[in-house]
Amino acid sequence: MTDCDLCNTNEYDVIYDGRIRDGVVGKETEMDHKVVKCQGCGLVRLLENPLSMEYYQSDEYRKAYNETAEVSDYIEMHDSEQMPRLNKIGVHAFRDKIALDYGCGGGAFLDLVSGVANKTIGIEPFSGYHESLTSRGHEVFSDSDSAVASYTGQVDTITSFGVLEHVENPSQYLKDAFSLLKKGGKMYLETDNLDDLLMKLEINDFDRFFYRTAHLWYFDAQTLSKIVEQAGFSGIEISFRHNFDISNAMMWLRDKKPTGNGKLNLFDSRVNAAWINFVETAGLGDLVCVEMTKS
Repeated sequence: MTDCDLCNTNEYDVIYDGRIRDGVVGKETEMDHKVVKCQGCGLVRLLENPLSMEYYQSDEYRKAYNETAEVSDYIEMHDSEQMPRLNKIGVHAFRDKIALDYGCGGGAFLDLVSGVANKTIGIEPFSGYHESLTSRGHEVFSDSDSAVASYTGQVDTITSFGVLEHVENPSQYLKDAFSLLKKGGKMYLETDNLDDLLMKLEINDFDRFFYRTAHLWYFDAQTLSKIVEQAGFSGIEISFRHNFDISNAMMWLRDKKPTGNGKLNLFDSRVNAAWINFVETAGLGDLVCVEMTKS
């Protein structure tokens, strides 16, 4: 990876050089990796891609990052993440619509909207999930080329959760999504936020946790806006979601490791609601989100 996917510049600054996450929390690379920032547009990326696409589509990858490749385990692990996504987007975006989840994994989000959508489609490179996805009523494609061949200009709503940072070519990924949408169709996308509050606190241990072998690209509001606009989208609306309470941040500052939510009983729901509202409105949430339209 020598050229920036957004502006094709090959001049960059190294912003991190060290070990990064390589699988489940606590597993790191044996060698250092450079994270670089494009001097032309500011897009951040791993300097070199440590994983092959064949590995990314394998059982081994799922076992490394999820400790399992079973679809039932995937659904159990990710079911709780789906309702906040639907609440943010709104049921209206799926009712009586053709809905496609681009990088759907085991299909937890598709299951949630299948009761209101007219048709649910998934694009998922890992074939190990396909049989289950089909049996649950979803049409599934292994890649975007196959989906585009069947559904060019027909999809009402596309979702993408935690996928853009993985793909080799984010620009092409978004252009394929644009091709799939009908005129007036919308895409809703979430990706890790480079401006995460804990990144702003400059905790080196958090850098080692945040950067990982499976994530080739790292977006903030500015670079995400640029790349979706470059793909042809308009009506671009950026927002943020935050999944962690104030105790998670406090524990990071104290212990320099992830602990999840609810580890300190000093803070009640009032404090956490105010905390999350502040973090999201300040643009410091762990996820940066974009709603965009094919006009």
